[in-house]
Amino acid sequence: MSLFQPIFSTKPEPGRKPEQVLTLQEFIDLLLEEEKYWGDDQHNTKLIITRLRKIFYDQWGWNQELIRGAANIEGRYLITVVDDAADHSKPIHQYKNNEYVPKHRTVTYRPDDKIYGDTRVGQTPEIYKNDHQEVLLPDGSYCDVAHILAGLDAHNHPQVVSPLPNFLFFLNFMCPHVDSNSDIVTWLGDIASSSGDFLFDYLKNGKQPLSESGEEKDILKDAPGSDMLGNIESFVIAGKYNIGSDKGMSFTEILSDYYLRESGREHRNQRMRLYCEAIGLKGWDGEYFTNESPWLKYYHRQLRDNIAFQVMSLTAEKLSSIWYPLLIWFNFYRDVLKIDTLLNIYLDTLKVELKKELKL
Repeated sequence: MSLFQPIFSTKPEPGRKPEQVLTLQEFIDLLLEEEKYWGDDQHNTKLIITRLRKIFYDQWGWNQELIRGAANIEGRYLITVVDDAADHSKPIHQYKNNEYVPKHRTVTYRPDDKIYGDTRVGQTPEIYKNDHQEVLLPDGSYCDVAHILAGLDAHNHPQVVSPLPNFLFFLNFMCPHVDSNSDIVTWLGDIASSSGDFLFDYLKNGKQPLSESGEEKDILKDAPGSDMLGNIESFVIAGKYNIGSDKGMSFTEILSDYYLRESGREHRNQRMRLYCEAIGLKGWDGEYFTNESPWLKYYHRQLRDNIAFQVMSLTAEKLSSIWYPLLIWFNFYRDVLKIDTLLNIYLDTLKVELKKELKL
């Protein structure tokens, strides 16, 4: 067996049954309800993307580290993080003493909701129930739409991701940092999640190397095809639609155009080429990109620092949350993290899919 990074999938994420997944149109109908809540602001494309993204991703790290430019934009719902699972809550990965002990994110109506007032306080909105963000596309593949929203919001609020405050970003070379928040909230962050779990599994198992099947299980859990496709789509949509407009298309109009109309077919049919260009891969000759070596070298450092952030955010103990990221930054655990392996298998999959696309 050799490791594989999917970017397309014709089945839902591990642990979900096809009958639990909404179609794209069903999910768009739910999104429409959320957009209408904001009245005329639904056509403020940049603002509505943030507000919809915050339904799914709106913890401290998103506001203080990943998309600082949207930190003060308030969403519709009350977001809380609790220790124990509740109805329709979603787990937030966390490790304590190298054991998985997640917290749980809940999304509920506020008491001053403009439509329901205080009649739905404590209830979870339909759009957040049952992990609805993963949808079935018309072509039979699965896609996580919340990943599209996260990527688009980062595109609208670009920044370096660093523990330093904005005014000290010129000192980023002195500490771990990722040059693009669009990378870290999408494809690079998902790959970092796989690598981080390689490390936690290694530590949990008495520092015994993982089997390839164990590593592949982490990849499918942390970076499944539906997530990775959503990541790719965010770059394509950002390049082909005016997502930063303050008076333009609503997000549902963009989704409908891209996936359901003939006008979006041209973009979808060249999504792999557009995506590869967007992340800096150049000079495709039918087999290889001419800059693969410098691209891999650059993203080795980017992924290493992303993993350091990932491990820090998931580690409950204060000392370990500093110690492990420092070791990663100083290139310890190289054999465990498999940074180059993960980047290479991702690049290999991109090339396979690009070849398929060019034959269409």
